[in-house]
Order: sequence, then structure tokens, then C-alpha cells
Amino acid sequence: MRIADRPFAIAVLVSMIVSVLPTRVVGGVLVDASGVVSALLNPPAHALQLLREWLRPPQQVRGPDDPVMRELVRERDTYRSQWHAARQEVAELERKLDQFGAIRRADPSGAWRLVDAAVGMAVPAAGQGVVRLLSGTALGVAAGDVAIVRGDLLAGRVGPSPDRLSSTLIPIGHAGLGRIDASIVIDEAGQGRRLPVQLEAIGEGRLGCDVALDGGVKPGMLVRLRDASWPKGAQGMVLGTVVEVGRKDQQPLRGRAIILPAIDARNLAEVTIKATGQSSQSGSAP
Repeated sequence: MRIADRPFAIAVLVSMIVSVLPTRVVGGVLVDASGVVSALLNPPAHALQLLREWLRPPQQVRGPDDPVMRELVRERDTYRSQWHAARQEVAELERKLDQFGAIRRADPSGAWRLVDAAVGMAVPAAGQGVVRLLSGTALGVAAGDVAIVRGDLLAGRVGPSPDRLSSTLIPIGHAGLGRIDASIVIDEAGQGRRLPVQLEAIGEGRLGCDVALDGGVKPGMLVRLRDASWPKGAQGMVLGTVVEVGRKDQQPLRGRAIILPAIDARNLAEVTIKATGQSSQSGSAP
């Protein structure tokens, strides 16, 4: 064995002997040896820890009562609410653009302007179901103008004698509209077969009409306007949906269809009026 290899062999031999000795015999010696090794390694480790903290200081933990945290939370909530409000405004503008496009395609004459009218309190003197609109002749709203929701759903007509800042809405299904000529769409996608009917209010906001029992009328079919006494731009718009077809009591060979209006006036917050009058506000767009 070379002299240079003797220290390594001695260290291996000592390690083997120590490994088989009881812990109570060599425990103290090993603790002392580990202390010497730690003493040699700790100084550089401590210095490196100080260097790390100097390069990257520890982050201060701030609680919810910290003024900086309160201000950050306030700013976050403010910008979040503004973001949601902006999204809602964009969605509303897109809805109005879609509605304008649908109305323009149905009536390209352009002899009207669209007026957004908020729904106010009910008008007790005008009869049950009639509601007040917060738009009037100042924006070109005239008696008989049609009120629309979501492009082609008829909500009703403007009542008589609107004033400058308000008007009344007589909803579909109200007896004040009288009888309405309409068509039940038997086949919307195919040949477009339609059954002419005359609707009348039967109470509770619903409409009724006589139909042939074998005419093919079924619940779920759309009912569209075809009444010459209504404005031209309203023709073909949706009045409601057939919800029931039964046998007529007085005439067993005839049927009776019940129509539910497409728009429930009790849940309205805003309608779009196809205003045909002259607006008194300068700079209003048609």
C-alpha cells in the first residue's frame, strides 16, 4: 500500500468501526465532530443569507386594516365595477344595433325614428294594464305608434293624446286595441302557410280566435300581425304564441285558439317606439 493511500484506508476503517459501535459509546464523539463541521460551514452560510436578504428584502405582510391595503382594495373594486358597467353598456348598444337592423330590414322606408322609452308607473285613469311611457311628442312619439321589444316582438301601441314628455302604452292583449287581424304561421320553415284569424282580448292579457279544428293549428305556433289599420312597418311582427287549441262550446264543429302575447307588459322596463311624428328636439337623428 502506498503511503498516500494510508489516510484514506484508516478513515474507512475508523468509519466501519464507528458504524457498528453502540450509539451510547460514540454519540458524544459524533456530536463533537458534527459541531466542528458546522463551525466550518456556518460562517459562509450566514454571509450568503445576509447577501440574499440584501438583494431581495423580505416582504412585509400587510393585514386588511393596513391603509395601503384598504386603498388597493378600494381601487380594485372601483375599476371592477366600471369594467362590469362598460360590459353591460356594450351589450345594450349591441342589442339596439341588432334591433335597429331588424326593423330596418322589415321596413326600409325610413319614415320613422326609433325612440327608447322607459316604462313608468301604471296609469289608473286609463284602465287596467295600460302603462306610462317616459317619452312623448318632444321625441316624435304620436298616437298609434307601435312599441317593439327585441326587434320584432310587438308590445302594443301608443295611446291617444300623448303629451310632450310622456305617453301611454296599450299592450297587446288589452281590450283597448279592439280586434286585431293576424295570421297563425302553420309552416314557418317550409312553404310559409299561414291561417288568417281575427284576435280579440279575452281577459288576463290573453287573446282568442276561432279556428277550424282540422286547420292544423297547434300550440307553439307563432302569430304575426296582418292588420291594415296598423302602421305598415309593423306588419309581420310577432304578436304572440298559440298556447291552447280546443273545441268551441257554442259551435262544437269549430275550434278556439288561445294566444299568449309575446311580451308581458307587467314585466316591461323599456320599449322601442317606431315614432312617426315630428320631433321638436333639434339635432335628433331619424
